[in-house]
Amino acid sequence: MRGPARHSLCLATTVAVALAAAACVMPDQVARLEKDMADVRQDLLKIQKEQGEARDRLTGVEGRIAGQDPVKRPEFADLRVRLDELARQQSALDERVKETNRRVDHLSSDVQASRELARRAAGASPVAPAGTGPEAGAAPAPAPGAPPVEPVPDPQSLYNTAYADFSKGNFVLAVSGFQEYATRFPESDLADNALYWVGECLFSQGKFAEAVQAFDRMLDKYPQGDRAAAANLKKGLAFLEQNQIAQAIVQLRYVVTTYPSSDEARIARDKLSSLGATK
Repeated sequence: MRGPARHSLCLATTVAVALAAAACVMPDQVARLEKDMADVRQDLLKIQKEQGEARDRLTGVEGRIAGQDPVKRPEFADLRVRLDELARQQSALDERVKETNRRVDHLSSDVQASRELARRAAGASPVAPAGTGPEAGAAPAPAPGAPPVEPVPDPQSLYNTAYADFSKGNFVLAVSGFQEYATRFPESDLADNALYWVGECLFSQGKFAEAVQAFDRMLDKYPQGDRAAAANLKKGLAFLEQNQIAQAIVQLRYVVTTYPSSDEARIARDKLSSLGATK
């Protein structure tokens, strides 16, 4: 095989490889990563809470011993055992976090490789057989002095890369990526997720007022999105972080009333209980 036919075959192969590489980065991989990270964060919060409670109890027991109050030695020993067990669980969770981050790094590498390969494939142009012109399908050359046409990024790659940046704590890059995704692909199934993660990035940076605004933008545009309950909950938590207790209580009660069977409602009830604001 020679000449144009061979060149066309090479181009077709390149495109096929690019599509195959892009296909390796599927939405279910991102969903699994999101679930892994969410599970790890929930486990960490639970263990940290238990550690704090156990330490408080241990401090009380140690104080009673120091003050020569009567105390059962087994109670002191049991608390020590519980703290040791919590420490082991914490170490196991640390390993889960590391493993999840390794998966994020691998996914990010796949995304970058797929985007680069697709970009190269898109930039290649087949040699037209002799005697054919633009009407045969060849792309016209850009007009002299015209600005280069910016390629539209692959939506899944853009989202995956932004989420990888978020998972690794690169919040500024993540915000930029998620905002670009939401702007370019507002009708996609992940557009509301992208706006939600913008709010999460801001919350993680301690920018609680800006996070509330970001969650409001998401809820205004996608009030029935699958992240609506989470966004409303995080608004309540952001109010708490700003010591806006009255607003936080109203927001948390809204979550309990609107999404009564959700995990977010359970968390909201716990927060309301800790605030002494249960009905």
